[in-house]
Amino acid sequence: FPSHDTLADKVLAFLNTKHSRVYRNKPPQSPVFPYVVFNIRAVTDSYPSNDYMVTIDIFEATNASVRTIETLADNIDTLNDSVIKDTGINAHFTRTNRQFVSSTDLIEAQMISIEYTARTYF
Repeated sequence: FPSHDTLADKVLAFLNTKHSRVYRNKPPQSPVFPYVVFNIRAVTDSYPSNDYMVTIDIFEATNASVRTIETLADNIDTLNDSVIKDTGINAHFTRTNRQFVSSTDLIEAQMISIEYTARTYF
């Protein structure tokens, strides 16, 4: 099986077509809003497929309109029910959750979080 990083590289390449500030796992010390952070964790390992949970968080400043990140989330959500194919990997994405998290909960930002299950075949 290709590494966990193979799927992450494909997700990063996809997200880079949607926004210029995309980070894997955590943002830099002082990120410029809006920005996107994604992470991938293995859920089920069952030959010949693996399931991963892909979480994509879109952050915006607390005092900014949520419209910008809603539009960005809509553009990213074209990932839902899509397939990323490349040499050695075939990943089908299904959205499992999309939610808005306000600055009341996050304090320093507001966010839209989208989660997908990615069933991958290698």
